Amino acid sequence: MSRTFDDETGGHGGDLVRAARQWKQDGSALLDYSSNINPLGPPEGLLEHLCESLPEIVNYPSPQARELREKIALFLNVPEGELLLGNGANELIHLLLLWQRPRRVLIPAPSFSEYERAAVLSGAAVERYSLLPGELFDPVAMGSMMKQGDLLVICNPNNPTGVLYRRRDLLPLVEAAKDLGVKIMIDESFIPLTGHPEESLRDLQSENLWVTLSLTKLWSLPGLRLGCLIGPAEEVQELTRWGDPWRVNILAQKAGLFCLEQKKYLEKTLALIEKERNFLTGRLHETGCFRVFEGAANYLLVQGTDPAFKVADFQDCLARQGVLIRRADNFHELDQTYFRIAVRKRDENLRLIQEIENYVKKQNKNAKINQEAGGDQS
Repeated sequence: MSRTFDDETGGHGGDLVRAARQWKQDGSALLDYSSNINPLGPPEGLLEHLCESLPEIVNYPSPQARELREKIALFLNVPEGELLLGNGANELIHLLLLWQRPRRVLIPAPSFSEYERAAVLSGAAVERYSLLPGELFDPVAMGSMMKQGDLLVICNPNNPTGVLYRRRDLLPLVEAAKDLGVKIMIDESFIPLTGHPEESLRDLQSENLWVTLSLTKLWSLPGLRLGCLIGPAEEVQELTRWGDPWRVNILAQKAGLFCLEQKKYLEKTLALIEKERNFLTGRLHETGCFRVFEGAANYLLVQGTDPAFKVADFQDCLARQGVLIRRADNFHELDQTYFRIAVRKRDENLRLIQEIENYVKKQNKNAKINQEAGGDQS
């Protein structure tokens, strides 16, 4: 994959059909570390519940996902009138930018590619601001870029770095943007998986603030799609009045209502993510070949430290063994030494680590052979 976006997916992970064709693997057997969803999988009993709901696909879904919207408003503790549900957070990001038509969109780099795709589609100019791995968040520098008519994007926690920005640092930025006539969109798609809901701004009722949230990732529903957009009540109502009333299909609505009732699911999820994120970080450090960036989400950004490391070769080696990682060299500001991995269950993580250790041993062996060959020639 080049540093440019793939025409179909924008360079995202999780394209198992394409990966299976490229590496001649069984797509269903690939261990997918390239997409970041809940490692527990869907809540227990959901698949059976959806099977029972299948006969209802002959009916139109509830307009604006009415019943689900009511329950999610309570779950998120936001007014129902400020909430719009959609076919995943990504669809709502595109919808918001197409509707707002900002003059310019300020986008972090590196970060999620859909912000730029949505900005370009809306006709906006794009300007990136630096949020490099390992660097401190600088709201003052970010605020200095803003001009009237802009839309500022903040991904919190950022993807792919996993850095979680504090609410107290973001609040002055929102106020400064309001004074300048600048809109802010904060993508909080991974905050529910960090265990730090106190850093969310979704409860902040500000006329210039929009918050997007993916429920796809929280409940492991990438094939169904479910997300929400939180914003000023009058504007949300206008989007509701003139937008597609059946944006959320009937099975996604059924899934959402079911998942909201699973009270222990999130607690188990957070405990698993913290434990396995620490496990992966420690084991990768032990190889002596990788730098792991500290993050709060259910994924890790990793950098190969060997000068000869090339992520394309690394991805190819692991994929041939049935393990798929996410190359990060098509994120702006990142080069061919970076990749991202999801946090999964222990047995899966052990397999990932084993394949990485096999790769390291092979590289060390080849380097030794080349060194010895060079010595013989001298």
